Amino acid sequence: MSDLEITREAGVACLTLNRPEKRNAIDDATREALTQAFARLDDDLAIRVVILTGAGTAFCAGVDLATPGNVPVHSSIAASPIVTRARLTAPLDAFSKPVIAALNGVAVGGGLEMALACDLRIASTAARFGLTEVRIGSLPGSGGTQRLVSAVGRTFAAQMLFTGELISAEQALASGLVSELHAPDALMGRAFALAGVIAENAPLSLVAIKKALRAATDLPLAAGFELERALYGALTATQDREEGRKAFREKRKPNFQGK
Repeated sequence: MSDLEITREAGVACLTLNRPEKRNAIDDATREALTQAFARLDDDLAIRVVILTGAGTAFCAGVDLATPGNVPVHSSIAASPIVTRARLTAPLDAFSKPVIAALNGVAVGGGLEMALACDLRIASTAARFGLTEVRIGSLPGSGGTQRLVSAVGRTFAAQMLFTGELISAEQALASGLVSELHAPDALMGRAFALAGVIAENAPLSLVAIKKALRAATDLPLAAGFELERALYGALTATQDREEGRKAFREKRKPNFQGK
C-alpha cells in the first residue's frame, strides 16, 4: 500500500495522503512521494488541476515526530543551527497549476501548512484546524505564520499561533481559512466538481492567474500590477485566447490546447 495514492481523470489528479493509522502524518517516504508526484504532474500537460486530500478521518496531523529525522533538536534559538532541510510545502510552492485542498478531517501543524500552500481550501464540517507548534517549543517552519496571516488576518492568526488551540470548521469558514463547508460524505464530490469546472478553462490562463495571485501576497502592489499586465500581454499571443474568443462568438465550448 502506497503512502500517497494518485488518481487521474479528465484533467484532474487527486493525491491522497494514505497513512490513516498515523492520521496521515508526513514521514520521509511521504515527503519524497509528494515531491516526485508534484514534479511529474507539473510536466503532465493532460493535468490542469490537482486535489490534495487525506485517507480516513484526518487530512494530515503534520510531520511524523516518530520519524528520527523529524524530531526537533532542543537548543536555544541563538545556538540553533541554520535550517537547511526543504520546507514541507516545497513541492506545493514550486507547483505551477491550481491545487484544491479537500480537508476531510483534522489539519494541524505541517498539515495545515500544506493546506495553506494550496490555492483553494474546502472542508468537511468534521474538520478542525490548528498550528500547534508552540505546544512543543517550536513554531511553524513551512510558511505557516506568513500564510495564516494572509488567510485569516493578523489578529486571528496571532490567537491561533500563540494558543496552539484548534478551531472548528465553522470558525475556519467565518475567518476565511476555507471557502466552503460540506458534509463529510459530500466533500470529495464537491472537490471533483470544482476541479472539473477549473479544468475546463485555458491551462495557460490558469498558470498565469496562479502567478498573479502569488504576487498579490508576495510583491508590493506596484510590482503586482506590473506582473499582472505582463501576464495579460503574454496571453494575448496564445492560440487558446483566440480559441476562447472564437468559441464565444460561435456560442460553443472552447477546445483549449495549452498553446
